[in-house]
Amino acid sequence: MDPLLQRSIRPTTRSRRQRGAVAVVVALSALVLFGFAGIAIDVGRLYINRTELQTAADACALAASAELTCDPTGGACPASFLLNAQAAGIYAAARNKRDFQVNPVTIAPADVTFSTALAPNTNYLSIAGGASSNARYVMCTASATGIAPWFMGVLGAGAQTVSSSGVATRAPSQSFCNAAPVGICSKPGGYVVGEWISGNFTSNGNGNNATDDVTGSFRWVDFTPNAGGASEVRDQLVGNGQVCGIQVGGNVQQPGTEQGAKTAYNTRFGIYPNGANAYTPSTAPPDRTGYAYPNKAPGSPVIGVGTSAYADYRARQGTNAQFISGQYGVSGAGGNIAGNPDTTTSDYVTFGSDRRLVAAPIIDCAGGNTVPIISMACVLMLNPMSNGASGTIYLEYRGDAASAGSPCRVGGFAGGAGSTGPQVPTLVQ
Repeated sequence: MDPLLQRSIRPTTRSRRQRGAVAVVVALSALVLFGFAGIAIDVGRLYINRTELQTAADACALAASAELTCDPTGGACPASFLLNAQAAGIYAAARNKRDFQVNPVTIAPADVTFSTALAPNTNYLSIAGGASSNARYVMCTASATGIAPWFMGVLGAGAQTVSSSGVATRAPSQSFCNAAPVGICSKPGGYVVGEWISGNFTSNGNGNNATDDVTGSFRWVDFTPNAGGASEVRDQLVGNGQVCGIQVGGNVQQPGTEQGAKTAYNTRFGIYPNGANAYTPSTAPPDRTGYAYPNKAPGSPVIGVGTSAYADYRARQGTNAQFISGQYGVSGAGGNIAGNPDTTTSDYVTFGSDRRLVAAPIIDCAGGNTVPIISMACVLMLNPMSNGASGTIYLEYRGDAASAGSPCRVGGFAGGAGSTGPQVPTLVQ
């Protein structure tokens, strides 16, 4: 063969071999790159699921901790407190979704656990596992199982499980929302836990058109001195028109016309007025019980004016006891009740919450029309307003609302050391 022809053929053969080798390298590199991309996508999916589960766990813990309001100094806390906390946490978690917001999050009762102190995860117990009803901390664990990989399954990778947990408790707030438009007059030396605080109401008119003023050791207050209206007190008593961003040291004002305050106040006991456009348990939720104090026989035990009713009230909440006019009242505090007291036990179960334990500002009632909040008290509403032009209503003092054992709960933002607002739910882990 001609040497020149051989030289012209050899480079062509080598170039073909080189191109084949490059194609193999590119194919292998692409396979590796696709593999890394698949790993990144699958791992990223697991990370997103974990983040979504963390949101659900935190929501569960915050909602559940808001229900841990029993004050053990008033007697053993009913088991219903943990059940309420568990139900609130599960409900809040179910409002969340995972896997790119496609699948609902489900937290089982066994995954809502409790402890009396901030502790290692293994120290938290479920209700079935013997959790203490005096618990102050709650941990929720949200899990997702059977997450099949999108890409790595072809390499034999199996389904994965991810989980997240959150721990919450209640702590003093920096700012908070009001629970009721009620202000407690300050007293030299302060109040003692269990002490009754009396107010005298006078009514001018009937129903929502009546003006219902309160004087004595507590009164209505306006948390928005530069705003509001004739129905502001009424609206806040039934659960509307809530004011937030309140701080100890901020000002409150004595409101003007308090129209319809009596009918609104009595809804917290499950007592609703008759007639068109009247309140109902769904529009103005009651407490978990309407049982009122002072009471008389055949009520058992009989609790008179000045005797702490807190422990009995907690027990009545546990059974969703109704308001019973025949067992309520003594001279000067009882009488006929305006409205329809026929709220059923199921109404208290379905719509009820802590509507009679409220955080209320301590104020200088002799200081003028506009005064600062000195501190926040926790008080128990003991009795509804009786029918008629005047009467007496009572509150029971349950301590400073910022204290760790306060049974009052509000919404708001937790503060740091030195915060003096009422206890609010906050994440701690």
